[in-house]
Amino acid sequence: MQYIFHSPKEYSFEKVGIKGKTFDAQSSSENVEFTVIETDGGHETKIIEKECRFFYYILEGSGSFDIDSNVEECSQGDLVVVPTNVAFQYTGKMKMLLVVTPWWFPEQEVTL
Repeated sequence: MQYIFHSPKEYSFEKVGIKGKTFDAQSSSENVEFTVIETDGGHETKIIEKECRFFYYILEGSGSFDIDSNVEECSQGDLVVVPTNVAFQYTGKMKMLLVVTPWWFPEQEVTL
């Protein structure tokens, strides 16, 4: 069993103002996904995630999250929890650890 997962050298994705490196840890954690997200301006689209809960831990920077029409500021050291079936979007220059449960797939997401 693998116990240490090193940061991916390449970005796993770049889209709508964000880029991320997803750890290849699915074999060890079928129900949890770990991704480091970087953004200079924020997530350009508002989305609803139908099946996953998102937990954003702010590693660097600051910004704001609009979750279910509630806008709150966040900065380094904060944890932001986004439940399923709630519209959300974020802005700011941030580096975040995104913990997703269960594992995320594109067809679970609705762009508004």
